[in-house]
Amino acid sequence: MARSILLVEPDIDALGQLASALRARGLTVALADSVGHALKHVSSHQPEAILISAELPEPESLIESLRNHRKTRDIPRFRLVASAEKAVAADELPADDADVIAQRLHSLSGDLSTVDTEGGDFRGDLSQASVVDLIQLLGMNRRSGALTITTSLGGGEIRLEQGEIVDAVFRRLEGEKALYRLLGETDGAFSFLSGNMSGMRRISVPTSTLLMEGMRRVDEVKRKRASLGSAQDALLAISPAAEDATELQRRIAELLTVPHTVDEVLDEVPHGDLELLDELDAQLRAGAVRRIPRGAVRAELAEPDQMALLAALVSRLHAKGYTPAARVVVAGPPPRLAAFEHAVRRIADAVPPNESAPAAPVPHRVAMLKLGESADLEIVGLPVLEAYAPLWALTVPGAAAVVRLAGSQSQALDDLCSAREVRSLHADELVDAFDEADPGQCAQLVRRVFEKISAA
Repeated sequence: MARSILLVEPDIDALGQLASALRARGLTVALADSVGHALKHVSSHQPEAILISAELPEPESLIESLRNHRKTRDIPRFRLVASAEKAVAADELPADDADVIAQRLHSLSGDLSTVDTEGGDFRGDLSQASVVDLIQLLGMNRRSGALTITTSLGGGEIRLEQGEIVDAVFRRLEGEKALYRLLGETDGAFSFLSGNMSGMRRISVPTSTLLMEGMRRVDEVKRKRASLGSAQDALLAISPAAEDATELQRRIAELLTVPHTVDEVLDEVPHGDLELLDELDAQLRAGAVRRIPRGAVRAELAEPDQMALLAALVSRLHAKGYTPAARVVVAGPPPRLAAFEHAVRRIADAVPPNESAPAAPVPHRVAMLKLGESADLEIVGLPVLEAYAPLWALTVPGAAAVVRLAGSQSQALDDLCSAREVRSLHADELVDAFDEADPGQCAQLVRRVFEKISAA
């Protein structure tokens, strides 16, 4: 059903022209050319919103009459101002832009008359009124206080002073980014606690501008987020950011040295969601970022009937004088090694280490593969950076093999493997077109290493 509005405008020509434009945009428009006619219509029909022309004589008498009646005081009302470029207040709309007016009116949801505002504070459910509607209500009444929003994803708060938004937080987000997220929330509960706000003011943009921009962003973010595919897909940067990269590009490249989902990127990087989605889309198209399908989220090391054979092979690979578990070293450039580490930990039998990976590119444990009661395989990552070559001698001796990822050419590593009589294998030769970010291919690589060693 079309949303019903009342347009109050003393100029008959302007009244008909704007009414026609709004009707063409899917609104049901009733007309009134005076305060008396407007009050008579409201008492009998109760529209969902009221537009009041700036040219209306004594508009305050209409607004005051609406405020004094319980059934009409919470009907959203907007003043129509002359210029679309003017920095309007939260309860104002540009009279010469029917598209903006229609967009704002269509965004109204629920029935604010069901929200109990007795005593100044109120609470309710977002099925009654949207976050935008609530802010509009508080703005019209120049309220100060905190609007708390509780959703299944977490809690948030919007702080207002005299009807103007001064700060917002949502989960770990803050400022405008938090506000725009909250504007898109439709399931949950809300409560408003009045009082003077003190503390940090992270938002200084007029509330009307925030609402218009927020509604645009909510729609755009939904569309772009859907175009980027499943929420379970992960993204991985192929290479570091270029020297002339923007701050946003550098942030994304740093985060995606380890695979993250789109939602994780949106939460971790402080830039706006819309800007992040635009940049991710551009990098995917350019090949700077690759997608890891959700089908590659988890993999089995081997079929159940093969696990006993693998366990027997692993038990024979243990080198005397070293740790109880057999060890395989995987060497590669830090970005590729980071992708491998993330993937191998998604193998069903992998147990990640208790400690986090070291900040420096030094050899470290990636995971322990549990193949049986007495058959464990330790996977150790070795970042191939020549400056750290002296540390390699602490890791390579006693290993069953060193597996080389693409881009891990190093004469020092070749010489060390030869001197310690440790087999050096290349991942691309063991698995065709090996993808270190795919858990299934990582599991296949481990099996091929066993096969290669046992056949020697």
